[in-house]
Amino acid sequence: MLFTGLRVNLTGVPHIILVSVLGFMLNSCEYREGSGGTGSITGTVMEHFYTEDFSTKIYESPAIEEDVFIYYGEDHLDGDKTVTSINGDFRFSFLYPGRYSIYYRSLDSTRFPDDEWTAVRTVELDKGEDLDLGELVKLNTLDYDDGAAVIRGTITKIKYVKESRWPNLVEEYRDFAHEHEVYLIYGDRPFYEERVRTQYNGYFEFANLIPGKYTIFLYSEDVTRVVEHVVLSYEVTITELEQVEDLGEIFIEEL
Repeated sequence: MLFTGLRVNLTGVPHIILVSVLGFMLNSCEYREGSGGTGSITGTVMEHFYTEDFSTKIYESPAIEEDVFIYYGEDHLDGDKTVTSINGDFRFSFLYPGRYSIYYRSLDSTRFPDDEWTAVRTVELDKGEDLDLGELVKLNTLDYDDGAAVIRGTITKIKYVKESRWPNLVEEYRDFAHEHEVYLIYGDRPFYEERVRTQYNGYFEFANLIPGKYTIFLYSEDVTRVVEHVVLSYEVTITELEQVEDLGEIFIEEL
């Protein structure tokens, strides 16, 4: 703090009072944490995506337009907020020396089902320091259909003459299997996640899949007449984010 043009007559003032006055004037020149200084705090928020149980990391990318908060001192009464860039970067500028806490939202991998919590980094900033926090990790999970991979195929129906018998079946015609149901199971789950019907040309597709193990299954008539239907099952492993897995032509039979 600069005092210009100020004249104070201290003649006859007791020494202890003079010290107290000078101490007050000096303390009034000290700044607490907050804006107005020359320091800065920067960092990058990277979002790590996992399967729902956090057992497998799928990919990571910059957290875009993520809210990042800063609080001044230890009382957390004052602060500011910024938003990350397309690279996940953030910056708080013009800070005085002192203690600061950086906050952002994340999931907690130790709590299931997913529970959101606040990630905190508390730092001490020196005068004029440009403090880089480096990479800050934000955890997130994806469901099976939050990706970009595809599993597809085409189903053809082989129709046999009804009076013919296994193993001497007589083929009547072949055609696209229209409106045939196809099922998808993700991982080791006991129930299917999705069911689609084939299009007019027998085509089916499961889109927006994340990397992982899948089972595709459908039903065909049992032409041996032992049971009513048999299950046709196909195991598929997606390893790339935009992988396209084509099962090709699948044949079902009907009497």
